[in-house]
Amino acid sequence: MYNNTTMKFMALNFGLFFLFSTSFAQTIPAHFKSDIDFGGGTVISTFLDLSAANNRFTIASPGNADVRIMGGKARLGRMMGKLPKKGTIVRIKGEQKADSLFGETAIPMFGKLRFKGAVKNGVLSGELFNAAGEAIGTLKGISSLEKRNDYTSLYPKIIQTIRDNIYSKSVFQTKEWKTFDQKLEKLCSAAHDDIELFFGFSMLSPKLPFTHLNFLITQDTADNMGTAIPDKSVFFEERNGTTAYLKIRNFSTSAEELEAILPQLVANPSYKNLIIDLRDNGGGGISAAFALAKYIVTEDLEVGYFPTNKLDYSGYQPELFRTLPELQPKNTEEFGEELKVSPGVKLIFKKPSNPVFTGKLYVLTNGYTASTCEPIVYALKSKHKATIIGEKTYGGMLAASPFVVSGKYLLMLPIADFYTYDGVRLDKVGVSPDIEVKSADALNKALELINAE
Repeated sequence: MYNNTTMKFMALNFGLFFLFSTSFAQTIPAHFKSDIDFGGGTVISTFLDLSAANNRFTIASPGNADVRIMGGKARLGRMMGKLPKKGTIVRIKGEQKADSLFGETAIPMFGKLRFKGAVKNGVLSGELFNAAGEAIGTLKGISSLEKRNDYTSLYPKIIQTIRDNIYSKSVFQTKEWKTFDQKLEKLCSAAHDDIELFFGFSMLSPKLPFTHLNFLITQDTADNMGTAIPDKSVFFEERNGTTAYLKIRNFSTSAEELEAILPQLVANPSYKNLIIDLRDNGGGGISAAFALAKYIVTEDLEVGYFPTNKLDYSGYQPELFRTLPELQPKNTEEFGEELKVSPGVKLIFKKPSNPVFTGKLYVLTNGYTASTCEPIVYALKSKHKATIIGEKTYGGMLAASPFVVSGKYLLMLPIADFYTYDGVRLDKVGVSPDIEVKSADALNKALELINAE
């Protein structure tokens, strides 16, 4: 589970992952210390070389970045065509007209991007535009002799931030942690720019024995991050006269939409079946989870336990966990703040006083159903409150919050472990469906079961 106020920056930083794993490049030979500003406080520092000839130009970030990130494996990746040419992660190519530069690149998340810029008086500047012509970022570089940023002082700060706030000190005894620690130190010594640091960290953290450890780059803190106007997060339609279909894209920005849609759905006596589609829902905050539970829980439903590093525990200890205080948080922020100062909490979806859906529930899942979704799916399945259809969930279930490491560098890290009410630890495990089918076939399977009744 993530702090709700940070979700747009998680999405933006994951966007950078895809951007920098494809991207932009440079014969005026010129070298610029540069910043790429994606808005919302996210400014990526890098070094760009500009080359131009025959009215064509190339702008490129440092070469051999893949080797600094991956070591010897990078060369094999290049041979197989899976890594960028010469290990250059950022590359823009296009036409030069006097001082003006017009280029483009293709980025999976955004499609084709255009670059419009100029180089004048030792300054490289420009903007990046998406297919709709909207500016999604700016670039500014100053002529410089510097070749790399020094991240060696950042390494101990990252490690100390994790040690001070991680959900359990026991993770530091694992061989996976020790390997991560060693490789992170090497990365901080070798990385030339923010791109390499971000990309390298994103490759190391998934190998740890826990999830929800992410490196973020934003000059805003968790307390003053803005809230973007989100796209629609909930989609509702009637599949037939007795069946309602509810697609929940995330649990980050969907609380208000759920509060608006679910009462109307529940009030319709024709609906005997409700399909809740959580495929590709990566989770989010606790607020939206409570908004959903409020209309589908017909009795008290135990969710599970969130122990923190202030509790001396080893694995599932039911007698000890039952002593944890029960929490009914008003919102995600309150939930996160409680976890930071307490030994943990016990979470229960209480039987609501409002009308609830009492028909048959079907929940659709796949390998990208994660975080906040997973204890809900587990509870509904284990209590036989719903039929789960699709694929096994991702297995990323811990409570996480952001911490400033230094300046614009932040860590999102897990501050609380999670065990279900009956002792199952879902992180790195996931929840298996009742009926296993390919993700693309899950909705049709649910309708098939409904029509066969």
